Amino acid sequence: MSYAIPTNELTLTDIKAYKAAAVEAGVKRGILKLGISRGEEVVREAQTGIDFPGAYVPGVENYITGVLAAGWNFVGSLGAAAVLPVGMVAVFYKIADWSGIPNITAVRFRVGGTGASTKGTFNIQVPINTKVESEVYLSEPIVYDPQDVLFIQCYAIAAGPAENLGFGCFIIEKVGANVS
Repeated sequence: MSYAIPTNELTLTDIKAYKAAAVEAGVKRGILKLGISRGEEVVREAQTGIDFPGAYVPGVENYITGVLAAGWNFVGSLGAAAVLPVGMVAVFYKIADWSGIPNITAVRFRVGGTGASTKGTFNIQVPINTKVESEVYLSEPIVYDPQDVLFIQCYAIAAGPAENLGFGCFIIEKVGANVS
C-alpha cells in the first residue's frame, strides 16, 4: 500500500529506518539487475541533471514541472522522460514541494511513459497543504531498474505556474563507475 508520511510524524529513528529500507531495496535490486555481489555497490544520493539525462536540466538539482494544467502533469524540466543509464538502479524514498501555495496533490511513479505501468501513487495534499510540511516520506521505496524510463507525474488541482518539487533518491551502482 502506497501512502505519504509527513516528516512531523516521524522520529529521527523512523527517518533512518525509511532510508535504510530504501537502500536495502535498491541494493537487492542492484545485485539482481547489475550482477554485483554485496560489497561491490556504491550507494549515493541522485544528482538530478546528471543521473537522469534527457529529462532534467544538467546542473539544476531539482525537478521543475512545466506550467501546470489541471490533472496529471509530467515532472521534468525538459519535458521528456528520463532513461536510467545502464549500470544504475534508482530508489526514491521522499517527495518535497517547496511552493508557497502548493497546487500539487499527488505524485505517481510510472515506468515507460504514457500508458505506462504505475509503481506507486502518493497523495501528498493533506501532509503538505494542511500540515505545512514541505516533505513526506514514502511508505515503500520506489525502485527503478537500469534502462527503465522514469515517468514521474504530479496531479494539479487547477491550472497554475510551474512548481519546484524535490525527491529523495538513492543511486546504486557498481564500485568504480562514478565512485571508487
